[in-house]
Amino acid sequence: MAEKKFNSIAGFSVGEDANSVIDSNSSVTANSLSATGNVEFTGTEVSLGDVANIAILGGATGEFLKTLGSGSVEFSKPGVATNVLYVSKNGNDSNDGTSLDSAKLTIKSACDAATANTVIQVKAGDYTESNPIDVPASVSIVGDDLRSVTVRPSTTTSDIFHVRNGCYITGITFRDHTDDAAAVAFPDEGGVAGVTSPYVQNCSSITTTGTGMRIDGSKASGLKSMVADSFTQFNQNGKGIHILNSGYAQLVSIFTICTSVGVLCESGGQCSLTNSNNSFGDIGIKADGQSSELFAGTLVSLEPGVAVVDNLAQRPAPNDAFQLDGDTTWYTVRTATALSGGESTITFSQSLDSNTPTSPGTGVGFYQPSLITASAHTFEYVGTGTDITTATPRLGGVPIPENEVVQVNGGVVASTSTDQFGDFKIGADLVISEAGGTIQGATFERSLFAILTPYILSLEG
Repeated sequence: MAEKKFNSIAGFSVGEDANSVIDSNSSVTANSLSATGNVEFTGTEVSLGDVANIAILGGATGEFLKTLGSGSVEFSKPGVATNVLYVSKNGNDSNDGTSLDSAKLTIKSACDAATANTVIQVKAGDYTESNPIDVPASVSIVGDDLRSVTVRPSTTTSDIFHVRNGCYITGITFRDHTDDAAAVAFPDEGGVAGVTSPYVQNCSSITTTGTGMRIDGSKASGLKSMVADSFTQFNQNGKGIHILNSGYAQLVSIFTICTSVGVLCESGGQCSLTNSNNSFGDIGIKADGQSSELFAGTLVSLEPGVAVVDNLAQRPAPNDAFQLDGDTTWYTVRTATALSGGESTITFSQSLDSNTPTSPGTGVGFYQPSLITASAHTFEYVGTGTDITTATPRLGGVPIPENEVVQVNGGVVASTSTDQFGDFKIGADLVISEAGGTIQGATFERSLFAILTPYILSLEG
């Protein structure tokens, strides 16, 4: 098909036939453009498929030449979707990002331009970004595929992404964040109002001393939470998921490899952990300590399993921890009656001992415990270390079963799990051995003796 040469064709409006400004043998039809105002078309030799360098005055540049036929040229703006921005390795941050032809070069530039409900499409490539990247509320970042999209920080000791209410990140591998910097975290300045949790799905974190996700409740209000699904953490000598200061997370299919701690809840951080795995590393899952004191009351009476406390400002919640002045034992609230004149009757499961203070008027403080509830969890060779070249059994790694679940300073882990031998565990006190077909544990033995003893005494009588 013959090429046509156009020079400085201008002065017509969108939708207007241009025969009046060029020779009678050619025409320009602009009816596929949606913009209004004058159009300037300049170019040299053009053919089908060219970008025709059409400038819509006051608007976008780079229109696509759709058809080239005898007597007419038709052109249109490349495909644009509402609320979608594109990032690619051949982009430029001076572009508007509204199409692949006008893609931005960096995710940070796209986030700076994004508004609520924008989807940022990140095409395949290895991106080194000025970080932290501040993701606006309700903005989604969608990578082509976690195997083909890599994001690295230019400042390795700072977080990569700072997320807010309603953010979503998927299809990305995070690399090279170190010294406890997180791939995903709340902004350092805080102020995040949590109604719809930020969500990370189908991503990987591959680094050394960095953290995959940090949920710091002191940086947020409301739910103070994040959600993650199918998030792999190959952070050698770093943390997997770190939840602190009464933060909260719902975690599904979290896989940690060679981490110093796979999932860590401290200072009142809490999470549910489902269908997940800790492989190698130092510690599998760990709950450490409590929040600062939430409220307090005074003891009315105390007996095994039941405490009556008055002068309360609020009703204790299930799983709240409480401690009596002068006592070192932490007690967990199972149930608490509604306040009546500031008084509540609380049930708990821990045992009392001779050192437990029982005097009326003893102070009682209430806290949020660091708590991990893990179900269908798998531990593989936990305790073998954080270096993959020495952690596997064939290379000398020796698992430490006591490092699978760690509870310190009143932190609580409630778990059901399976280890590398196929042994099924319910908490720390009940093990069903796959190889031996036996049930072991002090709890089981006590319950068994409690059942059999009356029968034995009866038979002897």
